[in-house]
Amino acid sequence: MRKDLTISHELNDSKASISWPLLPMLAVLGLLGYARIASAGSAWLADSLAILLAYTLAQTGLCLSQKTAWLKYASQRWFVLAVFMLLALLAGIWVETVFWPPLTASHAAWILPAVLIVFIFATILPAAIDLEITHRTQASLAAEASKHNLERQVLEARLAALQGQIEPHFLFNTLANARALIHQDAARAEQMLNHLIAYLRAAMPDMRQSSTTLGQELDRAAAYLKIFQIRLGTRFQYAVQASDELRACLIPPLAIMSLVENAIKHGVEPQPGEARIDIRASSEAGKLLITVSDNGRGFQDELGSGVGLLNVQERLLALFGEQAELQLQPGEKGGVCASISLPARTSELA
Repeated sequence: MRKDLTISHELNDSKASISWPLLPMLAVLGLLGYARIASAGSAWLADSLAILLAYTLAQTGLCLSQKTAWLKYASQRWFVLAVFMLLALLAGIWVETVFWPPLTASHAAWILPAVLIVFIFATILPAAIDLEITHRTQASLAAEASKHNLERQVLEARLAALQGQIEPHFLFNTLANARALIHQDAARAEQMLNHLIAYLRAAMPDMRQSSTTLGQELDRAAAYLKIFQIRLGTRFQYAVQASDELRACLIPPLAIMSLVENAIKHGVEPQPGEARIDIRASSEAGKLLITVSDNGRGFQDELGSGVGLLNVQERLLALFGEQAELQLQPGEKGGVCASISLPARTSELA
């Protein structure tokens, strides 16, 4: 929107830069007044009047062609300018004939028109060509800005649709964990629901945003893992590591949460015994690298086929293109290591 306003101001400024020929017009009126009181005509008076009158009419045509709102096409503007340039030529010849007949009678008929044509073309035509080039350039910029604005609106709608798919998916998995615990330990289930309510109260306002900070996302992931830890007990441990500088970077909301949910559902939950999830953030060469690794059962046929990972991949592609990627690979000590690589930014993503 700001780019469209800038281009609109540039178009208005280019029109305002075309000045009406007030000074040449005053000079013509002054010379005409002098001619009325002069005892006899003179060559310099006729030449000055012819040139100034021709320039005045041609410049008036240029101003009319550029400042008239309904002349939207270049052909219309060139037609108006051509008419006024023809009038300028005829007016110059007429003035020369009226105020100095001996000059027009004793010289070849083509000399005066040729001089006027050269003068008009040398002063008016370059300005007209430059203005038309400016028109074309600014029209192209305006079309490009409109195209980018439309693409941005489409992208925002697409991201909102993807976000709308993730939210119920995330809430369903969280509530499913709470429901499963109810049958095992009602008191702990109540404790989990209390944690869940507090978590959602803090998390829901940011879920509809196009971006969130890494710190906020890590805090939500830690709260979610704490809720899950109530269900699994001491056999489940987790760790979250990120520097304060990296916690200020912006990322898509729920991107880490989708990786954490995937690790729990496909890696930790089905695996008996000790379980662990590690979340780490690092940076290198302007890139932010986020890894979520687990020591679960590793790659299975259904791994990565859920809504969460597909949406993370789609959002990264929509926001960053080839600058971001999502990778799944075997962990060093078993399980799966999921990583997100994206530009390290502290300004808005979209």
